[in-house]
Amino acid sequence: MLPVAITAQNFTEIQTGMNNFYYSAADIADINNDGKLDIVLNGAIDSDGDGNVDTTYNEVYKNNGTTFSPYAGLDGGTHLGDIKFIDYNNDGLMDIISTGLSYMDVVNYKHYRFKNTGTNFVLEEEFPGKIYGSMEVFDFNHDGKPDYAINGTQYLDGLGFRNTLDFYQNTGTGFTITENWIDGTQNGSFKMVDLNNDHLLDLVIIGSDVNTVPVSRVYMNQGGTLVHTQDLEPVAGGKIDFADFNADGFQDIVIIGKDENDNGYFAVLMNDGTGVLTPQLLSMPDISDASVSLGDLNNDGYYDFIVSGNENYNAFVKTYLYNPNTQQFAEETPTGLHGLGGPGVVQLFDFNNDNHLDVLLGGFDWAASDLPSLTKVFKNISVKTNAKPTAPTQLNMTKNGNRFNFTWSGASDDTTPLNVLRYEIKVGSTPGAQDIARYMVTTPSWFLDLDPSIQNVYWSVRSIDASKVYSDPSAESTLGTKEINTGKNQLAIYPNPVSDKVYIKGEKVSEAELYSMDGKKLNITLNSDQSIGVSHLPKGIYLLKLKIKNVITTKKLTIK
Repeated sequence: MLPVAITAQNFTEIQTGMNNFYYSAADIADINNDGKLDIVLNGAIDSDGDGNVDTTYNEVYKNNGTTFSPYAGLDGGTHLGDIKFIDYNNDGLMDIISTGLSYMDVVNYKHYRFKNTGTNFVLEEEFPGKIYGSMEVFDFNHDGKPDYAINGTQYLDGLGFRNTLDFYQNTGTGFTITENWIDGTQNGSFKMVDLNNDHLLDLVIIGSDVNTVPVSRVYMNQGGTLVHTQDLEPVAGGKIDFADFNADGFQDIVIIGKDENDNGYFAVLMNDGTGVLTPQLLSMPDISDASVSLGDLNNDGYYDFIVSGNENYNAFVKTYLYNPNTQQFAEETPTGLHGLGGPGVVQLFDFNNDNHLDVLLGGFDWAASDLPSLTKVFKNISVKTNAKPTAPTQLNMTKNGNRFNFTWSGASDDTTPLNVLRYEIKVGSTPGAQDIARYMVTTPSWFLDLDPSIQNVYWSVRSIDASKVYSDPSAESTLGTKEINTGKNQLAIYPNPVSDKVYIKGEKVSEAELYSMDGKKLNITLNSDQSIGVSHLPKGIYLLKLKIKNVITTKKLTIK
């Protein structure tokens, strides 16, 4: 990919009360629902100022809108691992999970869970953990309860070191552990992402296997089972992330690290829509200990990314801005950022709610003789206007057995294309609640398989643009007074895909409306034989909204 001319990005450092962490990881979330993003960091610190790292220490930092100050130290710290926010009990407060090494016990690696009490974080569980690894939070079985997985290396008596990716499934009262869910890696990264828009989470993983050989693999989710479908260029010592760069509606992957010959590897893997990834290489020589974070840095509506790490034994921080006209990335060195190299962390987030992405940066200052590790926050000083997206206006839900199907449309943004928008869905058992589910998805539809005791839910959706700006919540919606019949008279539409006329089979439909995926209502006529002519409409995917005895249901219709 060749560079294209795009305006440079400018930042300025803000002073914070944060420690300087070595071998750090971080996560960002709003811990108390005040609308401002807070930070948790794990790592080690130089507690006595003698220039030597000596204490493992993890801490949460509270955002007051202008800076960050210490909020809570975590009783049980890790470094050389990872840390994540997770609301594992769906009480609306972000809890914390971490894994890694502790100077308090360098023999046994640790994994901790901390509960958010609303005023502090308390240690709730302690388990054997992993180092040189990573963690991800997701809902794999669609029950609304956040699960997570830990990747990395672990020592077991009698077995030695092993690299596994372990799955922790949330039961609502605890977690069921599936050890070696798939073969894991160390010094790598993994992401759970819906690659083919079937609403099932797939897996992309990189890193070194137990024999220190780099691997990169894709696992597609086939009915709840992860099936190895593609081997990518082997990469270790790096990170991955995902976004829909070219606005085709499918998530692409960024990989940065070292290949099997210990040379730098840096690529964007474009998704063909079926989950097959094709690399487009970017130039970066002799990189190591790199980190990457994605977001719209120049407020043009498209995802860019920032990279930090080491290049020829020098720290670097660079941005790569996507040009939708050429479908190429322009490399630049932004002004105002301190050059910090790995192992460390880089995260894009909007700390002051000005709709511009700021930077959390941690790592070694390779330009200083004593190689200190620093932790800094930089404010994006762009004055370019970026409006928040609008919320979806057309919310539809149907229930078949214990499965609740959610679809929505009508969202928009001033710059971010419709296909690029992400969504936060919030589901509760009472109006305004989120005690059933709350998380982000990459498609304008989702499903939940809930306990049979749950017969009705209340839900809303927020749109998220490429600058990670959230819309206001949509109007709250709920299920109608009656479930659609799932027996022999089950509602069905056929043929689908259709080119001329679609028929509705089942109970009598009193009203029918058709919407494009951007929320526009289209002109159709419901005929007496329950057919609808669509030959006048362009090819594409639509939402057909049907009313039966005061119950509204929605079907996806493809016109070919």
